[in-house]
Amino acid sequence: MKETTSESKTIEANLEQRVFPPYDDFHGTPHAMLWRRVTITTPQGVAAFEQTDYGHPGRLNPWEPRGVASPLTVRLAELRGVAEALGAIAG
Repeated sequence: MKETTSESKTIEANLEQRVFPPYDDFHGTPHAMLWRRVTITTPQGVAAFEQTDYGHPGRLNPWEPRGVASPLTVRLAELRGVAEALGAIAG
């Protein structure tokens, strides 16, 4: 009998969300600021994106890359889509 092995790949995505109070050292504006960070870990490396409502409370800026492993740069649009989906779920 021939022994077979299976290959497994894991991709993990994590969303961290914080609200910083008005005039916090992180942003210095007179309004509270929402900050989000999505980290996606793949076998090829890690990609991180951030989003805030800096400058206009309640209206979120686009997700911006904040460190993407070189092998993942060809998948930047798909990775940003993951960040957008997690942000939509978080509300």
